[in-house]
Order: sequence, then C-alpha cells, then structure tokens
Amino acid sequence: MYGNCPDTRFSTLPCVSDEPAKQPTGSFQQLLINTCGAEYASTAACCSEEQLNDLIEQVKRAEPIMSSCPACWTNFLSFWCTFTCSPNQSTMVNITSSRDGMVTQADYWVGDGFGSQFYDSCKDIKFGASNGYAMDFIGGGAQNWHDMVTYMGMKRPALGSPFQIDFPVGEPTDGMEFNNAKGRDCNDPDLAYRCACVDCEKTCPVLPPTPGEVPECKIGLLSCWSFSMVLIYAFILLISLGTLLRQNHRLQAWFENWGESLWNRGGSGGVYERLAMEDGNEDEENERLLDPDTELNRYWLNGKLQSWFYYQGLLCARNPYTVIILSLLAVTLCSLGWQKFALERDPVHLWVSPSSTALAQKTHFDTNFTPFYRTTQIFLVSESDEILTSDHLESLFALENTIKDAQTETGHYTFQDVCFRPTGDVCILQSVTGYWGGDIDQFDPETFEDDLSLCTSQPSLCLPEFQLPLKPQMVLGGYKGNEYLKAKAMIVTFVLTNSLDPAETAKSEEWERFILSTILANVNDQPEWKGVNISYSTESSLETELNKSSNTDAKTVLLSYIVMFLYASIALGRFASLNPRRLVVDSKFSLAICGILIVLFSVSSAVGIFSLTGKKITLIIAEVIPFLVLAVGVDNIFILCHEYERRLQLKTEETIEERAAKTLGKMGPSILLSSLSETIAFGLGTLVTMPAVSSFAIVASLAVFVDFLLQVTCFVSCMVLDARRTENKRIDCIPCISVNAPPALEKEGWLEWFTNNYYVPTILHPKLRYPICLTFLGLFMFCLALVPQLPLGLDQRIALPSDSYLVNYFNDLSNYFNVGPPVYFVIQGNLTDRTVQKKVCGRFSVCDEHSVANVLEQERKRPETSYIGEPTSVWIDDFLYWLSPNLGCCRFKKESIKKQSPVKLSPLMSSFNKSQREMCGEWDDEDNCEDCKADWQANMETLPEGEQFMELYNLWISRVPDESCPLAGKAAYGDAIVASPDQISIKTSHFRTYHTPLRTQDDFIEAYGSARRIAKDLQEELGLEVYPYSVFYIFFEQYTYIVTMAVQLLTLAILSIFVVTSTLLGSIRSGLLVMLVVIMILIDVIGAMTIWDISLNAVSLVNLVICVGISVEFCCHIARGFMVSRGTLEERAGKSMVDIGSSVFCGITLTKFAGIVVLAFTRSKIFEVYYFRMYLLIVILGALHGLVLLPVLLSLVGGEGMGMVSDFDEDGFEWSAGSPSWPGLGGNHRNLLADDNASLDQVLITDMPEVGRLDSTRSVVADDS
Repeated sequence: MYGNCPDTRFSTLPCVSDEPAKQPTGSFQQLLINTCGAEYASTAACCSEEQLNDLIEQVKRAEPIMSSCPACWTNFLSFWCTFTCSPNQSTMVNITSSRDGMVTQADYWVGDGFGSQFYDSCKDIKFGASNGYAMDFIGGGAQNWHDMVTYMGMKRPALGSPFQIDFPVGEPTDGMEFNNAKGRDCNDPDLAYRCACVDCEKTCPVLPPTPGEVPECKIGLLSCWSFSMVLIYAFILLISLGTLLRQNHRLQAWFENWGESLWNRGGSGGVYERLAMEDGNEDEENERLLDPDTELNRYWLNGKLQSWFYYQGLLCARNPYTVIILSLLAVTLCSLGWQKFALERDPVHLWVSPSSTALAQKTHFDTNFTPFYRTTQIFLVSESDEILTSDHLESLFALENTIKDAQTETGHYTFQDVCFRPTGDVCILQSVTGYWGGDIDQFDPETFEDDLSLCTSQPSLCLPEFQLPLKPQMVLGGYKGNEYLKAKAMIVTFVLTNSLDPAETAKSEEWERFILSTILANVNDQPEWKGVNISYSTESSLETELNKSSNTDAKTVLLSYIVMFLYASIALGRFASLNPRRLVVDSKFSLAICGILIVLFSVSSAVGIFSLTGKKITLIIAEVIPFLVLAVGVDNIFILCHEYERRLQLKTEETIEERAAKTLGKMGPSILLSSLSETIAFGLGTLVTMPAVSSFAIVASLAVFVDFLLQVTCFVSCMVLDARRTENKRIDCIPCISVNAPPALEKEGWLEWFTNNYYVPTILHPKLRYPICLTFLGLFMFCLALVPQLPLGLDQRIALPSDSYLVNYFNDLSNYFNVGPPVYFVIQGNLTDRTVQKKVCGRFSVCDEHSVANVLEQERKRPETSYIGEPTSVWIDDFLYWLSPNLGCCRFKKESIKKQSPVKLSPLMSSFNKSQREMCGEWDDEDNCEDCKADWQANMETLPEGEQFMELYNLWISRVPDESCPLAGKAAYGDAIVASPDQISIKTSHFRTYHTPLRTQDDFIEAYGSARRIAKDLQEELGLEVYPYSVFYIFFEQYTYIVTMAVQLLTLAILSIFVVTSTLLGSIRSGLLVMLVVIMILIDVIGAMTIWDISLNAVSLVNLVICVGISVEFCCHIARGFMVSRGTLEERAGKSMVDIGSSVFCGITLTKFAGIVVLAFTRSKIFEVYYFRMYLLIVILGALHGLVLLPVLLSLVGGEGMGMVSDFDEDGFEWSAGSPSWPGLGGNHRNLLADDNASLDQVLITDMPEVGRLDSTRSVVADDS
C-alpha cells in the first residue's frame, strides 16, 4: 500500500501498490520520526506524507484515552505505524480485496508476543469521566489481544478503520511474517515509558490484608467460639455425671428412705394444704413468736414497704370514688400533651443519631455538592424468553415518551422541569433506547440486534442524548457473561434533580406521584406488555408504602389487643359454679375493662408527657408500648385479683376494705419490684443516641411507672367496688340490678390445684431438679454458640406490606441490577498545591505511591473485601491531562481577545480576565492557536499551581466534553468540585467510584465498613481529611456500633435489675438468681433469632429490651413469693409457685400468647418477623425459665427468706383497720438485713400494731425446723 486514492467526496483509501518503500525527506521524515519513533530516521517508509497525516488524525482520537500510559501509547503507535509505514509492510500485510485500485480489505499478521504485550500494557488504563476503561473505547471491552485488534480493525469509517482489517491466526502462509516488534511493558524499567498505578497493576503498591481477608478461626465445621461452647458444656456435663456416680451409693440410700413425695408429707396432698394446716396452729405459734426476748432479724425495707402499701390500699379502699376521680384528673392533665402529638416519619430522624458522623458527612455533602439525585426506576422482566425483541423495544420507546410528555395536574410539571441535567441542557434518562439516541426514528427492527451488539460492546459509539456512555449493566439484566442480547430484563431510570429547597423537592414529588398513579400503576395491564412483568419505584415510594404498612398493622395490633382484653375478662372471673345467676355475679368483665383502661391511661399519659416536650412519637412507640404495658399491667391485675380471692377463701372476719388493703400490702412490694426494675431498665435506654430507641425508652419508662401508680391506687379502688358488687350479688356490668344468686363455692381454682398437686411435685422432684438445670444449661450454651452468627440489618422488603408493588421492585433490583450504588470519597484539601496534588493523583509516575487514586485502584482489585467495583473518577488527573498539548483540548486563539470572561474570576485574577483569550475549537487551524500549557511535562514540574491552576480550572470545568475532548470537566465533574468563595483555591472535591452490586443486608453493611476503613487509612497515610459518602450510608452506620450498643444497653438493664431485686428482696443470692435467669432468657431469645432469620436492628433491639422487661415479670414475683414464704427451700419454692406462679401463667403467658397468635395473620412481614416471632420467643422462653428453671434454682440455692407469720397470713402482720398511724414510726422497732448465710431454718418476722391501738414492736426469731 502506498499513497491515498479518493473513495468518496470526503474520504480516501490506501492505494494498491507494489513499489518498494521510499526514503522520506525533510519535514516528512521529521514528522515520521516524531510520530513513529527514531528507527525511521535511517529507513525507508512505505507510506506517503498524506497517509501519515491521516494516520496522525486518526490516532489523535485515541490519544486522550491512552496517552496517560506511555507504554500503551507507544505500542499503539508502533502497531499502526508498522501497518501503515513499515518498509517491510508487504511481509506482514496482505491485501485480500481491492476496488478500483483501492484497498478495501487486508490481513495483518500480528505475533502473539507483541499482541499480548500490546494488550497487557493497555488493558488497565482507566477513563475516569465514565468510571470505565480505555479498553472499552479502543478494544470494545476486549478480554484478549486478538479481540482487541479485531475490534480496532473493524470497518467503521467515522470512528474506526476506513476499511476492513483482519488478523489471521495460525502460521503465516505465502511468505508472510508476524509483526513481532519489541514492545513496551507498562512497568518498563525506563521511567519514560512506565505507567502509573491506576493504569498498570504491576506498578501498584501492595496493600496490607483487610480483616475480611483473614480466615475465620474454625475447628472442623464449627467456629472456635461454637466449639468452645460445646467443650465447656461437655466438661460441665461430665463433671456433673461424675459427681453423681461418686455419690451413687449415698443417693441410692437417700432415695430408699425418701419414701413418699415431698409434697405428701404430713398427710396432705400438696404444699398449699400443708402450709394451710400450719396456719391453723397460728394462735399457738404467735404466742411463741411474740416473745419480747426473741431477737428481731427481719429485713426492715420489706416491712416499711408493706406498711406503706397497706395504708395506701386502705385509703384507696375507703375512698374509691375520690381516688378514681383524682386518677382520671391526673391522667387528663398528663394527656394534655396530645395537643402537640405528631408522628415522626422521616427515616433520618428515626434511625440516625443527631451526633452521627454519617449524618454530619451527609449534611456536608448535600450542602457542598447538592443532594444525591432522585430516581424513578422501571424493571421490565420477561416471563420466559429474552426481553430484547423489536416489539418490546418499540413499546419501550412509546412508554418512555408517554412518561416524558406527561404533565402533572397541579403544577403542570413535565420530566423536563424536574430532571437532572449535568450539562445544563439535556436530561439524563438511562435506558437501552439511549443506544438509538432515544429516538424511535433511528431504530430499525431489521438491524436492531446488530446495533445492540455494537453498542453494548462499545457504549462510547452509541452515546445517548446526554453524551455519557451507557454501560449495558445499567440498562440490561438477567444475562450471562457478555451475552447482552439474551438479557431477560430491561431497566429504565429517570434521573431527577434533588435539592435542599423544599419547593424544588415538592415539584419532583408531585411529578413522581402523578407518574405513579396515572401511568406506572396501570402499565402491567397494557396488552403490549403481555408476558412481561413490570416493577417500578419512585424516590418517594418507600416512605408512602411504609406508611401504608403502618395503617395495615394498626388493625392487626388492635385486634391483638381486643383478644388479650377478652381473655383477661374471662380469666379474671371465678366460675366455680355454672349457675347462670352466680356466673353473672362472679364475672369480672367490668373489672377487666377497668384494668385495660388503666393500661391505656398510662400509655396516654406517657405519650402526653413526651409530646409536651415537643418531640414526635415514633411508630415503634405507637405499636409496641401498649403491647409492653399490657403485658406488665395484666400480670399485676391477675396477681392482685388472685391474692384477693385467696384472702376471701380464708373466711376471716375482714371487711372488703381490710381485705383489699392487706392484698396490696402483700403484693404491692412485688409489683413495685417488677415496675421499678422495668422503669430503670427501660430508662437506661435513653443513653442510646438513636432517636427511635431513646424515645421508646423514655415513653416505656413513663408508661410502666404511671401504670404502676394507677394500679396501686385506681385499680385497688375499682377492685373494691367490684368486690362490693359481688358481695351484694349485683350483675357484672349492670350493677344496678341484683339477683338472688346462690352462695359462692369457695374452692381452689383448677390451675392452683394442678400446680399444687402435680406440677410443683414434678419439677421439684429430687431426681429431676439437676436434669432440669442441665437441660436449660445446654439450651443456654447452644444459643450462646449461635450469638456471633446473629445477622444484622433490616431488609426493606420485610418492612413493606406483602401486597406492595415495591416488593416486586426490590426483588427485581436484587436479581437483575448489576451495578452497585455510587460511592464518593470526599477530600477536604487545597488541590492547587503541588504536594496535595501528588497525594491525590494517579496518572503520573511522580504521584505518591499511596495516593488516593492508587489506593482506590488497588482496593478495586479486591472487590470481595473492598466492595469497590469500578475505576475511580479522578478529576485532578483528567484536568491536568486536558492541559496536555498533545490532546489539543486547551488552546487559545492567538489574535482574538474575548470581550468578557465566560467565568467569574476573583480580583486576584483580574489581569488574566482582561487578557483572557478565546478558546480554539476542534476545527480551528493550528497555526492560529497556541497551547495553554506548552511547557506541559508528565513529571508535573511545570503543571499549574495556585492562581494559574484556578484560571485554567475554570476554563476546564466550563467545557462540555465531546469526541475531540472527552476529558472536559463540565459533564462528569460539574458538581464534584467546590472552589473557595474567593476563587483562589479548591475547598473540597469528591472522587467517584461504584460499589459492587449489593444484594443483601450484609453486603450493604460490609460495603459501608469497607469504605470507612479505606477513608481512615487514606487519612492516616496522607494527612488529608477524607470521608466516604453514599446515599445509603446514613442508615447503615448504626450497624457499626449496634452490637456494642446492644451489649451496653442490655448489660446496664440487667445490672439495674440485679440492684433493684437484691435491694427489695433483701437477698443478693436471690437477686443473682433472678439476674441469671433473665440473662439465660435473653441469650436463648438471641440464639433463636439466629435460627429463625430475625436480624439485629433497631426494631429487634427494642424488642430485646422488652424481653428484659417481660423476663423480670416472669421472675421477680415468683422470687419475692419465695422470699416471703416459710419452710425449707423446696417448700418455699413450691408455695411461691402455687400462689404466684399460677397468676404469672394466667397473667403473662396466656394473655400474651392469645395476642401474639393474632399477629401471625398480619399481612405485614415486619410484624410477622419482628413482633410475632420475637414475642412468641419471649413468651415461650420466658415462661419456661420463669416457671420451670427459676423455682428449681430457688429450691437448690435460693436466698434466706423473710419468714413472716401472723394474722396477715404469711406476711407476719396484724393490721389495725382503724389505726390512723403508719407503722414503724414509733416504739423500739429494730430492723436488720437478712443474712444470706444464715441457717436455712431461720425465718424473720415482726409484729405490727394490734387492731385499735399502736403497740410497741416486738422482734422474734421463729424456728421452723
């Protein structure tokens, strides 16, 4: 080939020639040397000067993309110079087709050695503006050298080769030879050819391994933690079995002498009957116990509390109407805060701490770079075959045009009014239709597959209207490898502008609502989309659907409360007789209503007080607090009512008022114990900075405390009124009507009977107590082994109603969208300074080894731990290379002077402003232009700094990229850089890359953690302020500390329970047992969460706090019943179970179970997972531990009791119904703390004033042995 032959009016092709190569001379030779290398200084050339000029023009298009890597650029020039001008051209190039003396097709024999070296030197070059690779432009994304050169040889007169060039494989024939020229490696020893790290992996620094790259400690299939739990339990089990075997002969003898059951001793059928018989000898015993010479050894605080609650109960019983009215008045005053009631729906204000680092970074990003854009996204997924058919594509054009042309009814906004415009004129719409410029007139049904093959392999050849390449993974999904034509999904993304201005945001929201309701909601019904599933989402969809979910949940929650109320109403009644007249009298329906109303009043008061402070209520408060307070309140109602019924069965000559006062006197301290423990435990939650958790903690504490106050006052008055009604044989709910009902049958309830005669003897059987302990210990160790595996996160799909259109959208997003969210590394530093430039850049060999660009490039190469999936857009590299004279992008016209600067410059640049020259365009004559930086050097020595940097930067950032100058800054970096107000420095800027596709909650959490790690390492290494930002970070920051927060919160709650229980029970040992059981319940719930796919997040953390509170309810009443009972450890544990355990079973277990079952039928996945499942676990595990394990532990190692006997049943008091004085304020009453190490047979008692007078207190020590 030699010379050019005219092909058309505007193009030429090489001429066919068999002449020998000619020796170039003069300027032609110099131009050849400058272009193709010094080897042409002494050799002939097989090309004309015209051919060389054409070659230079063609390769100049690739220079902005490839020249950052000198080795690649040198190999590229060598490749084409050899093809065009080599004197040995005829041995490597074989013309296979010609027309009219012009070459139309040729074979180019390229050796594997040079081809591989050429490809390897270019494959990693980045094109920052598109977060892509240079290989996408020059080689069509080729994966090997042959595909690369094949792509370059494809006939594309406008953008590629003017004729077809083929590259044969195999051995050359007919005397042909391979081009096996010596190329350059990207890590060439010669610094003039060596490429920077971002373009050559071999020159990059080696980063230290990340925590994710360190292998997990495992022993076999088990983690080291799980294995250690198994080992510990096996050791305990072996020790226990060994001990039992050693003592086998003793145990055998003991069992033989044991005889009948513990609960059948004394000829009585159960513990309750046995102790009742002992009470029958009460008068004789009291004479002995009231001996003034007997020393008092009784816990003083218990006596004070019982005295207080007795007289308080007496006051409420004697003045029921006054107490009820005053209670209602107090509730009304507290509820006045409802006037300021408001629901907090903003996710940021719910889940993000005001002191959050991520929130501060988001605020900085939004303020400086504008908020992250809004999106309306559509997935079109084929049910069977590929989605890319001509019919589907034509329908997609029509759908997009319908959406773009739609006008809202109120503001008359169209897509053009709200879209995101990076260049200021064209909206961004990412769709496969963009390969045809979004114009259906350019779409040809006959050739669309060829067009798609070309455009998906080389997006830069098929630019959409907004002139940025469309990566196929952004608009297509469901394909394997690069088989884009077999995609199952098309993805359309309308990008909308976002703003801190509420008025601008309102425009976008109005457009989103209109498009959603008028077009997208009906699109699946259109006949042209038959066989295609279409899912969609707008920026505001999630918040709207979550609110809709809350409305659906409200009905389910209300039904759950109704079921619990109905159960409580029935269970509170005494139905010993089936006589209808007796039934309507014994019914407690009205009393249950009062109890439920008290629960609601406490919640109302708490919410009112909280709202009065100006804070908003969260949905967690609205949905969870009533459930929690109902659990606590109903339990206390059952305890009070059952205790009153027991006192009624004693058939003493007490009035209703005295009986109610003694009921509160006995059970009030127990209710105080549980309520105070829960109030303090929940109150500690205010230490958490997450608004949803802290606000829940405040309202929960208030609600529990107010509920306690109302129950020991208002409910006691209601209980007295109900007792009077029953005594007068008046109908429940219609007290104005009395009936001639038969006398009530005073007999033991079936549950107490079963507990007394069967349940307690079974669990406290000597042969079963240790196996029970070992079983619960095994469950505890098993769940403890699972704790580290507890997943984190809250899948958005779970928070939505099951029938929400967003469920399908999120499924498609996870299955078909192959691009991760963008991540920005924000640098706060002045990049006009050379030192800072080197800390950031990556395209120059003098950049710092651990510069921002180099580190991010290395992190990209380990995506499994860094979650960085794309090359980074480094604006400083693109800007400085844009100044290179070789690219011809920054040139001034020599003679013309602009009358006004296109950019506003500072006064310091006024001299430049006055003489600023007009920029040359692509087609301006080079003779009339001069380069902005003629002294540009790749060693950065002559590159601009300071004031000159800002002058040239303002030119670069105002230029729109085009084919001739793709590195211009306006489109890619228009909102990425913030100059100082005085325009003399760069204030802050960001460097954009993309995460790998994030499909699970773990992916999002790990991606955020990885970005934080990278930013921290950069900050420590470079001394610059660096932080990462992505739109989802603000919601996932909580998972960096939620485990620590949960441990601290739950630990403080449990410790507070220990302090309160130990103090009020007067026994550290019993307090430790309660704390131990609460811990075991909590760990077992967490372990079960792992098995049942319940993740740890703010919602489940709140439920774990509730778990602690409800666990206290299961334990503390039984523990206090144990402490105030008489007898041996076994007898006291059994008595507590009979008296209190049945109330706990009825009050918490069955009530909550009835309500929880309703939640199983909710349509909301979040309620099913985080309320039904978790509450079911809490109730079942709490009941098992509180009603099985705790009494067994108390019977084995329980603390010393308070030992109270006398007229006040087991409490050891003779109350004066008419005494106006409070006990304990006079006389020589002595109070001592019970010693847990005292004899198990000692009990502590004291007497109180006799009826009608206040006597001096006498202390005694009773001996039950």
